[in-house]
Amino acid sequence: MKKFKKDFIFSTSTCSYQIEGGRLEGGRTHSNWDKFTIDNFHIPPEGSTEREINSISVAANYYEKYQLDADIMKEMGVNGFAYNLDWARIFPNDSGIANEEGLDFYENAFKSLINNGIKPIPILYHWDTPLWLEEKGGTSSRVFLEAFRDLAKVLFKRLGKYTDIWFVSDENSSYTVQGYLDDYCPPGKKDEKEFWKAIYYLSISGAIAKEEFDKAIKLNYIQENSLLGIDHDWNPPVPYDKDDKDDIEACEKFNEYNLDLFLDPNLLGTFPDCFWNAIKKLDLDEIIIENDIEILKNNKLDLIGWNYYRPAIIAHPKRLNEQIQWQNKPSTFIGNEFVIVFPKNYRYTKWNWLIMPEHLSIGAHVLWNKYDKPLMILENGLGYFDKKEDGIVADDYRIEYLSEHLREVQKAISEGVNFIGYSAWTYCDIFSPSGGYRKKYGFVGVDFENSNLGRYPKSSMYWYKDVIKNLTTTNLEHIDYKKFSNDAKLSLKSRKDLWNK
Repeated sequence: MKKFKKDFIFSTSTCSYQIEGGRLEGGRTHSNWDKFTIDNFHIPPEGSTEREINSISVAANYYEKYQLDADIMKEMGVNGFAYNLDWARIFPNDSGIANEEGLDFYENAFKSLINNGIKPIPILYHWDTPLWLEEKGGTSSRVFLEAFRDLAKVLFKRLGKYTDIWFVSDENSSYTVQGYLDDYCPPGKKDEKEFWKAIYYLSISGAIAKEEFDKAIKLNYIQENSLLGIDHDWNPPVPYDKDDKDDIEACEKFNEYNLDLFLDPNLLGTFPDCFWNAIKKLDLDEIIIENDIEILKNNKLDLIGWNYYRPAIIAHPKRLNEQIQWQNKPSTFIGNEFVIVFPKNYRYTKWNWLIMPEHLSIGAHVLWNKYDKPLMILENGLGYFDKKEDGIVADDYRIEYLSEHLREVQKAISEGVNFIGYSAWTYCDIFSPSGGYRKKYGFVGVDFENSNLGRYPKSSMYWYKDVIKNLTTTNLEHIDYKKFSNDAKLSLKSRKDLWNK
């Protein structure tokens, strides 16, 4: 397989409401996620995979520890950090006036990254809507569009000089399904009409951001040849029975709802048939203003971010009538045209997420061939019940998982896919919407039991450092787990400036 190019981006990713804290500091006001975690606070029994909904008021306190975290990232060797900017920190109210304290915070955080050789990779929106905007209708209302334009304008002007890669939004699929067809996440509306409206306005907001992005380039706020992308959490479909015509057709329908619906508007300038059918069925024609479609067609995005964790095993609904023992309960979607199933005898994580790394390279070819846009993995990681011993976490299981997936990135590159980067989820342990603070994803541990929220190393951090340093397949195929545990222990002793703060 080909070596990674020297300008390949090896990054980590995280999300402001999951790491940042400082939720009422620096002029910030509440968002829909603040309200959701306060209203639904729940701590399950220790060791349970039942959902934990904990406080995010402090989280991992990146708000105060951003300089330390940049220093640790330098020690890790990464050259990128993907991070969504907190809208409620930039616009804490509907006055239209940006909060200088919030902008100063992000500018200082960006400078700390740049000074450590790390490219900031900002994401404008990741599920976290200011409460004042949510109360006006949020993402399922046209009011969202002009508010989003204001956000984009301000951030491109103030922070554009620090980076050449931006993303409009992150995981619109999970956000709209879980927040508009269900109450798993805010706004929890459980309303099919609101679901389709949110998809529409999120798509138009991407084109609006691109319009402002190009203006910012002309005004020299953003350097030429910069890229603005969209990040999507597509699960490549795999037919339950690869020889069954109905299961194969169910996969095609799955892709219409889960790939075409969320990427076609911003990459091709068009909506798929399922969108227009839903608009007609639900009598939602009034949401579409003629100029919207022109904006969409004229402002296509440049880059695909992809959050790959697992494929989806897809079956025709007839399978629900068959006597099959599933690993987990099957789930359906609007129209019941396909079913997501969980067969036994597959590999799963502790949270019943499939482990099938080979579908990363398979799916990469689908995205590359369909859209002809450069790709970047923006999330890929393993949630686990980590245990700290002797001051570190020896997370061999995470190294194995990430090695398998990074090898598939390299395989896709060797086969001609234009991958420009890989960003692992996540830099440090954070609040997880599905597992609170007990579900650990980080390369770096956080002592959530201590008010100081100290950081500590994991073996995987030094594995990642070794991979980045060597830029070869060596450490993806022959892994000396003991070496990386020893590196973490050595660092704990020698880098007290990092681990004792």
